[in-house]
Amino acid sequence: MAIDGILLSAIKSDLKHKLTGGRINKIYQPESDILTLNIRQPGKNYKLLVSINPRHGRIHITDIDLENPDHPPDFCMLLRKYLTNANIKDIKQPDFERIIYIEIEQHNKLYFLIIEVMGKYCNTILINEDKIILDAMKRINKDMNKERQLYPGIKYQPPAAQDKLNPLKVNKNDFFNKIPEDFSKDSYRAILYNFRGIGPQMAKEFIYRGDIDYEQPYSNLKQKQKNKIWENFKSIFAEVKNSDYNLSIGEKREEIDYTSAFKLTHKNNIDNIINFTQTGKMFDYYYKKEIKQKKFDKISNRLLKTISDYLKKNNKQQKKFKGIIKDTQNAKEYQKKGELLKAYTNKLKNDTQKIKVKNFYDPEQKEIEISVDPDLSPGENIERYFNKYEKAKKIRKHARRELGKLVHEEKYLEQVKLNIEQADIEADLEEIENELIEEDYLENNSRANKNKSNKPLPPHKFKSSQDYDIIVGRNSKQNDYITKKVANNHDIWVHTKKIAGAHVIIRNHTRKKIPEQTIKEAAILAASFSKAKMSENVPVDYTQIKNVNKPKGAKPGLVYYDEYQTMYVDPDQDLVKKLKTN
Repeated sequence: MAIDGILLSAIKSDLKHKLTGGRINKIYQPESDILTLNIRQPGKNYKLLVSINPRHGRIHITDIDLENPDHPPDFCMLLRKYLTNANIKDIKQPDFERIIYIEIEQHNKLYFLIIEVMGKYCNTILINEDKIILDAMKRINKDMNKERQLYPGIKYQPPAAQDKLNPLKVNKNDFFNKIPEDFSKDSYRAILYNFRGIGPQMAKEFIYRGDIDYEQPYSNLKQKQKNKIWENFKSIFAEVKNSDYNLSIGEKREEIDYTSAFKLTHKNNIDNIINFTQTGKMFDYYYKKEIKQKKFDKISNRLLKTISDYLKKNNKQQKKFKGIIKDTQNAKEYQKKGELLKAYTNKLKNDTQKIKVKNFYDPEQKEIEISVDPDLSPGENIERYFNKYEKAKKIRKHARRELGKLVHEEKYLEQVKLNIEQADIEADLEEIENELIEEDYLENNSRANKNKSNKPLPPHKFKSSQDYDIIVGRNSKQNDYITKKVANNHDIWVHTKKIAGAHVIIRNHTRKKIPEQTIKEAAILAASFSKAKMSENVPVDYTQIKNVNKPKGAKPGLVYYDEYQTMYVDPDQDLVKKLKTN
């Protein structure tokens, strides 16, 4: 999401109103590109979030709780040194640039926390009253940028100003003098290229509100049309000066299409417009719906690709070993021929290549032709067939053993794939990712995982219509946990028959026979949390937990069971929602 000067002015207005006079209480750096500052005001605490992420750079008050690392980064420690318990004196947006200055006083000394919200050049810099940089969140040296450096000890230089006018100071003469009459590009670009802090969408809005096609060349417009553009320009910036914004998010097909300080009337096919009175609420909504969803999708797709690659490799190996097993299925023929040669040794001569003998293994005693090597002695020819038999037998045994492992692994990978597809929060994916690391399907990238929570998620919890607790595993490791650690011998274990799915446990608090209705509801949950969730008449097995066992060395979540019963049910997402308790 790009933040232009207009939207940043709305943010500045909110921050100035709420944070000026506040005391900075705590400072954290949850991620390498995110800062949070807890600011105390009489009777109210605020959390200021600053992000220098190139795609999601922003500054706003937030209600979202972020997990902080055990060891704060150096920049966070420096901010704590200078700004803890300091007072916020003022918040400014100089010359309508995409920059926020937070003026801070500590022990009669002034500091400025500068937030540059400028796409890939986003940064946060702390300077003293002499404009000397104390540090930057992202240090820039001469090798990185010959024109502008940002590192401790040098004087802060703001980004080079563009040859654009500050729209807050523009009058009618300035407006028309700035735009060349022969400007032949799209009319909205006349605004975009000549006035500071205006993004493409707002530039189009100025034109559209005058009933003008914003893609029409500016030089083709009549003076009356140009005057309409000026009136719209003047009107909107009058609202900006008065902090009279109409904060809006427009959604199309349940996805965010735009985020703006003003409603964008030029946007077509918008299904839903959400209005906000506070920039912080708007950005929190955007973060939760858009940024977190994109991050979730990115992790999910990466994990699914990993599983897909391993499944392809697994299937290729299975095909190979199935071929070996097929090729060696007649291994006993070598043994038979060896025995027959042994019985008819007297027919073997040194120059013989083939001999015909009566096959006493055949009920009809038909003759069989056996190839022999004329360069070998009779005993060596016999031994050659026995060796072929032993070798083929070993190869076949090895292939069957390896095929069994691959089938076992395939079941596990299919279950993990299902777990990823059914994950609904990022923490679900984190647990699956950690499981894949433990099972050596992913490398342990400690740097990438350093901010992740070690606290395991609880299983899904449900309450049957007859008041029985039902728990459902979120992933393979949790399936193991609830089946082997949580459940007791009186509980009922439920799982889709020969279909990847979650382990479901009915907790038997009564120690009596569990009613059929509760078992059916648990079976519907099992079907709904399985690969067959879009099917009908899904077979679901259930048995007492004591009949469920885990083979030694088996992958997480894989068990075998006996003495079970089967029922057929239809998955029902409405019932899932109705019975859910957490």
